[in-house]
Amino acid sequence: MHTSLPISQQKINPDSGLAIRGKSNRRDAGSSFKVTIQKKLLVRLVVAGTIISIILASTVLFIELQRLGQMVNNRASKIATRFNAEVRHLLDDQKLGAKRALRNKLKALSIAGKMNLGMGHVIYAGIYDLDGNPIVIERDALCTYKNTVDDIMSSLDHQMPKTPRKYHKYRTINGKPHIQLTYPLTNSSGNQAAVIEGLFAVSGKTIDEVVRRILRTAFEAISIVMLTTLILYPIITTLIRRLSTLTDSLLQANIETLRVLGSAVAKRDSDTDIHNYRVTIYSVKLAEAHGLHHNVIQKLIKGAFLHDVGKIGVSDQILLKPGKLTAHEFETMKLHVNYGIDIIRHSEWLKDASDVVRHHHEQFAGGGYPAGLTGDSIPITARIFAIADVFDALTSSRPYKEPMPFEDAMEILADGRNNHFDPSLLDTFTTIAKSLYEEVSRCNDQTLHQKLESITRQYFSKEMYSKS
Repeated sequence: MHTSLPISQQKINPDSGLAIRGKSNRRDAGSSFKVTIQKKLLVRLVVAGTIISIILASTVLFIELQRLGQMVNNRASKIATRFNAEVRHLLDDQKLGAKRALRNKLKALSIAGKMNLGMGHVIYAGIYDLDGNPIVIERDALCTYKNTVDDIMSSLDHQMPKTPRKYHKYRTINGKPHIQLTYPLTNSSGNQAAVIEGLFAVSGKTIDEVVRRILRTAFEAISIVMLTTLILYPIITTLIRRLSTLTDSLLQANIETLRVLGSAVAKRDSDTDIHNYRVTIYSVKLAEAHGLHHNVIQKLIKGAFLHDVGKIGVSDQILLKPGKLTAHEFETMKLHVNYGIDIIRHSEWLKDASDVVRHHHEQFAGGGYPAGLTGDSIPITARIFAIADVFDALTSSRPYKEPMPFEDAMEILADGRNNHFDPSLLDTFTTIAKSLYEEVSRCNDQTLHQKLESITRQYFSKEMYSKS
C-alpha cells in the first residue's frame, strides 16, 4: 500500500526551490503580520488621541461656560439686588403704574451692567409681572441684531418658577453665546411682585480666551498621548516581533495538525494523503468561483483535510477489504463519520471542520448519511466537498481501478444533478472543471504540496490578521 509522507518528512530536492520558497513565504507572512499590527497600532493611537482631545476639549468647554455663566450671574445678581432695593417701593402698586420711574431705573441698570459686569454687556433688559406680561423693556440701541433678540425674548415664558430664585441659561444667537439672566423682584413687604430678565452678550475677547484654553487643553492632551507613545513604542514593537513569531509558529503547528491527521489515515487507506491535497484544491477553487467568504473557505479547507479522519477507528478487515462490503460492514463503515467528529471535537481550532466531516456523505435529494439531510439544510461546505470528492475519486487512480477520462467523470456528475449534488454548485464547477483538472492532474506530489502550502497560508494568514 502506497503511503504518502507529510511534507515535513519528504525529501525535497534543493534545486526545486520548494524549501527556499516555503521559508521565504513564512518570512514574508511574518513581515506582513508585523506591518499589519504596526499600522493598526498607529491608527488606534491616532484615534485614541483624537477621542481624548475631543473629550477633554468638550469638558473644558463645559467647565468654562459654567464658570463664565456663574461669574456673570454672581456679578449681575449684586447689581439686581441693588436695583431691587431702589425700586422696591415702586413695586408696591399692584397695577405697577409707575412705569416711567421703572423705565428710568431700568435704563440706569443697563448702563451699570455695561460698566460693571465685564466679559460682555447686557443687550436686553425687561421687567415682567408675575403673569409674564412685560411692564418695561430696555434694549441696547447699538445692537445690530435687536430684531432677532426681540423675537427670541418675546417667545419665552417670563414667569419665575414656583420657588422664586435667580437662574441663568445659555442661548446661542447669531452664532454667538449669550446668557439669559432671571431674578425675582420683591416689594416693600418682601413679597415677589415682578421678574427682571436680561440677555447678556458674551464679548469676543472672552470667547477668544475660552477658545484658547480649549485649544491649549487639546494640545496638551495630544502631547501627552504622543509622549506616551514614544516611550512605549519600542516596547510595543518588541512585543509585536515576538507575537509575530509566535503567531507564525502557531499557524504552522495548526496546519501541521491537519497534515498529520491526514497522514494518519493515509497509513491505513491507500493514497488518501494525496487525495486530501487534490480534493482540498478542487474544493477551494469551487468555493472561490462560487463567491464564498474566506471564513467559510477556512472551514472548508479544514474539513477537506479531515473528512475521513474517522476511518482511523474502522477495523482493517472492513477498511481494507478489496471486495464489496456486506450490509453490516457498510453500517460499520458509516461510523467513521461519528469517529471523526469525536476526534476533532476536542480541538477548538479543528471544530470548524465538523460540517464537512459529519455531512460529506449527505445527498442533495436525501438518502445520504448520517442524518439524511436534503437541499440547503446540508452545510454548503459539505455540498461543495461532495462534488470535489466524487470528481477526484473518478479521475484519479486507485489500487483497484484506473483513472476515468474527464468527460466520463463529468457525465457521472451530471447524472447526479439534483440528486446527489447541489445543481447551482455543480453548474459553477462545470465552468472551471476542465482547466482545473488539467492543472491539478499534471502536478506531482511536491507541486501539490506547494499549492496547498500557498492556499493554507493565504486563508489562514488572513485569519491571524483579522484576530490581531
